Amino acid sequence: MLRFGITSLAAAAAVALLLPGSARADDGWLVSFEQAKDLAAKEGKDILMEFTGSDWCPPCKALKAKVLDAEVFQEQVPPQYVLLKLDNPRDKSQQTPEEIAQYKRLSAEFRIEGVPTIILADAQGRPFAKRVGYGGTPAEEYVSDLIGKRQVRIQRDEQLAKAQAAQGVQRARLLDAALSVIDSELVLAYYADVVAQIVQLDADDQAGLKRKYEALAAAARVKQEVTDIRNELATKGPEETLKRIDALIAKEQPTGEALQLALYTKAIVLFRTRTRAARRWKPRAALRPTPNWPPASRPFSNRSSVRRKTSRRRKPHPPRSASNHSNSR
Repeated sequence: MLRFGITSLAAAAAVALLLPGSARADDGWLVSFEQAKDLAAKEGKDILMEFTGSDWCPPCKALKAKVLDAEVFQEQVPPQYVLLKLDNPRDKSQQTPEEIAQYKRLSAEFRIEGVPTIILADAQGRPFAKRVGYGGTPAEEYVSDLIGKRQVRIQRDEQLAKAQAAQGVQRARLLDAALSVIDSELVLAYYADVVAQIVQLDADDQAGLKRKYEALAAAARVKQEVTDIRNELATKGPEETLKRIDALIAKEQPTGEALQLALYTKAIVLFRTRTRAARRWKPRAALRPTPNWPPASRPFSNRSSVRRKTSRRRKPHPPRSASNHSNSR
């Protein structure tokens, strides 16, 4: 295995030397999305995209030092993935205008909300897994997860191939099986064409698939609207924000993580107001829909910790990095 890993790295380095300057990065990483797709298709690999802020983001620096530069990563990952670095540094003097423009385009296309974010995609650039943040996971465990995630793409493709030979509801079921191994957020964002086929093939909801995907779409709408409401907090103010959240919950009647996110956002706004209403509101209510939802468990561990965090004067900070909590999809 060691010999195979070193050989693969040498081959990747040789290929990189043949690429245009704008397509090369250090340590065998490419910086061109199009070049990465071409190379992945040629070599039968998937693509690992790292969205990073290399010179300002502490979790990004930690991920590089503890995982990406580790021997186990360099030996085991390049034989499976073409490595693509998508950097948004403060100092852009070493980047080409094309790289800077590419980051803006791809960070929007892949809905990057913080760095580091790892996207695993097939040779066509369609994602099948996503991991946000870095919380200190050991290199061996991190690499094992990356290698294991390839099975998601393999299982997806196997079910899609079976679906090609099927008809009607049976085809819908096989398409659903292909998508079921992928996180629902990625499904709704990047597999809309497959979802549309499923809904059309199960138009009378015989297999319950039409209802399933309509519910997923509704939950995604709620999550997006909550995100929009939260982003407008500074301009709308807490009172208007709380009214909008309550109206959204009453209208959509979300469940699960969508309701969790709405209640979580409401709790944060309430505690920022430090009003009597905030003291009466029970923070544990935001944990009921999905108690193990990681973002909710931290700020509601006790009331004093929330107040202590929200009462501190906020200091200016650099562009946003993902939290040290690592979220893998």
